[in-house]
Parts: sequence; structure tokens; C-alpha cells
Amino acid sequence: MRLRVPEFNLIVVHEPGIENYARVRDYVKQVLGDRVIYVYSYQSVVLYKCLDDPHACAEAVRRGSLEAGIPIVKAIPVDAVTRADVSSVRESVRRLADRIPPSGTFRVTLKGRLERVEEGYTVELGSDEALREIAEEVDRPVNLTRPDWVVYVRVIRMGLAKVAAVALLRPHELERVSAG
Repeated sequence: MRLRVPEFNLIVVHEPGIENYARVRDYVKQVLGDRVIYVYSYQSVVLYKCLDDPHACAEAVRRGSLEAGIPIVKAIPVDAVTRADVSSVRESVRRLADRIPPSGTFRVTLKGRLERVEEGYTVELGSDEALREIAEEVDRPVNLTRPDWVVYVRVIRMGLAKVAAVALLRPHELERVSAG
């Protein structure tokens, strides 16, 4: 059976609580209107499908949320969603890596555990091994403290399915929005 990978391209992380969830959902709909479709939510995370550029949508959500007192922690655009196995993630990163200029530096940020199929069994990889394998796909210098770009990978459980959101971001796109 082939896993159907859900379509989303915006991750909104908010402060815990059902009241915060409702405020965030209302705010995102107010800011993006018909340009966004709700996809799924779990534990202080809401996934959306933006009909416009997800980077612009994330910026619009971040822009006024602090002043409006909306409990958003992060609004992260997503460039690709794939299975949560390291080979699928590497393939997605390979397609994105050329967007980093030859003089640009990068780091990989991984949230969650990727998998690999070995001898018919699914095995969870350690973070160091997964990070090394992902970084091999980017032929640019690594800078862990002040990179020009961040290859962001977040593993998300959607019911029984496990997927990986992959994005090529500027560091400011991962900064915390709320003051909390």
C-alpha cells in the first residue's frame, strides 16, 4: 500500500491550549482569507495549504501576530512534503539545494526522527546520522551558527501516517514570533 502524502505548505505552531488554537485559526483565516485551506492539526500545530507562495503567506501571518496578541510561536513555509524516510527527504533536499547561491552557507535543522528500510524492516535513524545524510545533498559550506540558509526538516504524524515537511529557509523564517 502506497502512502498518500497530504498536501500542505504552511506550518503554524502556537502556544498550547484550545483557546489559543481557536484564536490562531481565526487569525490565519482573517489574514489569508480564501488563499488558505485548513488541512490538519495536532498538539499546538496547524497545517495549511496556501494557494499563493507559502513563504509570502508565512510572512503575512508572522507580520501582525505579535502586535495583535495572537499566540503564534512560528509560521513556517514548506517547499515539499514527502514520506518520512531519509531517502525521500534527501531527494527533496537535492531539488532545493540549487537555490542556495554558490557563496551561500547552510545548516540542517531536523525536528523528529526519520526512518530507513533495512532488510525489510523500518528503522528509526539517530539524529546525527540523518543530519549527515541530508547535508550530503548540499554542495555548499556548512555554518552552524550564522548560516545564510537553513534546510528545515520536520517529521509530522498524521494519524498512522508519518510525513516529512522539507523547506529551504532564511534563518529569520524560523525565529520565534511570540514574546512568550
